[in-house]
Amino acid sequence: MAQNTRYNIELFEPAAPRGTSAAPKIKQNNQRPDLKVLEKPRKTQAQIKAQNAASNRKIFKIIAVASICLCFLAAVIYSTLQLDEINRDIASIDKQMRVAKSETVRLNMEINSIISMDKVEDYAANTLGMSKVQNYQVVYVDLSSSDRVLMASGKETEQTNVINQEND
Repeated sequence: MAQNTRYNIELFEPAAPRGTSAAPKIKQNNQRPDLKVLEKPRKTQAQIKAQNAASNRKIFKIIAVASICLCFLAAVIYSTLQLDEINRDIASIDKQMRVAKSETVRLNMEINSIISMDKVEDYAANTLGMSKVQNYQVVYVDLSSSDRVLMASGKETEQTNVINQEND
């Protein structure tokens, strides 16, 4: 035994009676117990048919459940494939749209460079012989007073009346 009681594990073991082993005792009985052979009763034809029908129903149920599960699996796979195809189409159309937008920007810039005000003024001045309007060439018309129109018959009417007569 160990001198230090802190590590003495034998104190926690159940005490065995002295002179015996810890193994359980086996009875020394040389006689065999009487063994009887039990025979299963024979099944009748009706019982066999009923058992076969029950097993066939179980097999049919298993096959039906398995086929339904396979159908669901096939539907999930098919829908996943359709979704993937639609996503690829969306990506392709998105790419075409980006290309078209960049082409639109390029063409707008080309139009702006062709029809810039400087080029229009240069074309008007050099090719058509035109010049910019000067201040003395501008004539302002005052339309705040009522206008009078002299008709061929010698009658004078206001312009608003003439417009109304033309609409009638």
